[in-house]
Amino acid sequence: MPPSDPSAAGFFDAHCHLGQPAASVGWQVLCGTSEADWGAVLQRAASQTGAEPGQILPMLGLHPWQVPAASSRWAEQLESLLRSHQAGLGECGLDFAHEDADRAAQEAAFRLQLRWAQTLHRPVAIHAVRAWGRLIDLLREEGVPAAGAMVHAFGGSPETARTLQDMGLYLSFSASLLKPGRDRLRAALAVVEENRLLLETDGAADLAAVIVEAARLRGVPAEELAARTCENGKRCFKELMA
Repeated sequence: MPPSDPSAAGFFDAHCHLGQPAASVGWQVLCGTSEADWGAVLQRAASQTGAEPGQILPMLGLHPWQVPAASSRWAEQLESLLRSHQAGLGECGLDFAHEDADRAAQEAAFRLQLRWAQTLHRPVAIHAVRAWGRLIDLLREEGVPAAGAMVHAFGGSPETARTLQDMGLYLSFSASLLKPGRDRLRAALAVVEENRLLLETDGAADLAAVIVEAARLRGVPAEELAARTCENGKRCFKELMA
């Protein structure tokens, strides 16, 4: 039986946003989504510099939901911030859940951010919803950023999970694991290699509960899984921890 409290191993929250409490144990990957929050993400991260455990790792990106409202200067602003701060790219990606989504605009924004991740040697946090085939195509065309890449809140099939991890990506699972009826998600969790697995809150979720449930599903002690995902997170986002 996995222990109910894995906190002794330390936590690594692979994806969260502003509005959540600052980390008190372990590390948080804090993702921006638009011009409106990039400055606040950097400010929050700067306030935690040197405070391990409790380090906040900043990520700046244009979320696919925010592409339609982005200003004409978003790319210029984002590139300038990335060149002047040690931040990763994200949250960025593709979301084709709605029929009226501007797929071409999303793809153009995502390609640009992937290229910055390559050029500036920064990790990237990817959002993907109902766009798995196109995501894989773009990653093959642009290349998986060498500094590290993860798909956050993974919701694809076991086959997609295998494909992405074989391409070198990390896969992060959220509190969706705690919801009933998510058999496909649990099947995907089962096929992820231990050195490619990350866990996250993506909101106000309890990371300890996510760890305990993931550990139960994988048949390992929660403390062991907490330590492993912390190690994986530090490896994936090492460029932000220098």
